[in-house]
Amino acid sequence: MLETSSYSKNGYCRFENFPECLNHPNEIALGQTNIPNIAVNWYMGLERVPDPEGDRFRAYIWSECNNENARISYFVLMTFRCRSGILWSRGKCPRAGKVLSTSHLKISEIENNPYEWLKDGALETEYGIQLEAYHLDDKIWNFNFREKSFNWKNFDFSKVIIKLGTPEGTELYCDKELLKFHSQYLSSKFSSDDPNLSNRVLPLNTSFCTETTEIVLQIAHGARYRILEETLYSDSIVEIAEKLKLRNVSRYIERRMIELDAKEFHKVFLKVAIRYDLNHYLAHALKRKEPMREVCKEEDVHLMSRNTMMLIMSEFMKDSC
Repeated sequence: MLETSSYSKNGYCRFENFPECLNHPNEIALGQTNIPNIAVNWYMGLERVPDPEGDRFRAYIWSECNNENARISYFVLMTFRCRSGILWSRGKCPRAGKVLSTSHLKISEIENNPYEWLKDGALETEYGIQLEAYHLDDKIWNFNFREKSFNWKNFDFSKVIIKLGTPEGTELYCDKELLKFHSQYLSSKFSSDDPNLSNRVLPLNTSFCTETTEIVLQIAHGARYRILEETLYSDSIVEIAEKLKLRNVSRYIERRMIELDAKEFHKVFLKVAIRYDLNHYLAHALKRKEPMREVCKEEDVHLMSRNTMMLIMSEFMKDSC
């Protein structure tokens, strides 16, 4: 059964003094959803639909972002309950805008049966809203990890919780199967089918910065994040990716390092490549005759992987010939 309670934002909306309210359309504010750098305001209204056999009406939900360049994708569920049953409608909006209900009700039917449909003269509607994804000025779509997903209360095992920092810290809700596929470490953590909720929670310590961890998870889920030079200057993204054993994220960062190829970052990128076994960038850097000797003196040789050591030694042997 479809339940609005399975959506992260849900509640009731009352349209007083029905049907006169249709002659004076009044949208009702449903509150706000806050995600990184975006505040989304939600509204619900009723719309008259002309019909030769008697006018009908339908409900709609629309969104307004405080950032005019932001775009969002979301799901909605709207239900009209009467004493003898329920009418429901669900839909998806791929961008900021309006979602109309597919259920049309005759105005005359409610006027003729007010006891069946109205509560103290008001038409009451249940709604559920689930914000799926968003993007800002860069037009790069991001998944919404900040809210619980569909059927969460019914133990939907397709999602897991990444809990950051203290027990009261940020929770990120991620796709279980995807993380298990890309990470042997996470696969071992979430391999149990025990319905106990604790088996779906991965607590991380305070060294996992919320913003950086979310970037890593976005990339792991397929969002092609636009990594800037100043972000790559720090090895924190690769460090977290390697701690979670999300090698696909490390390879994506490595590819961005090769693409940027900014001279002022060569030394820093080399250190990251040596430290986290990014051999594609290392091979790229060796071809360019980067300051390998200087960097190697600063890194602990004993912590290098076997492949990294072989690449570096082969280059040193060439130089000595």
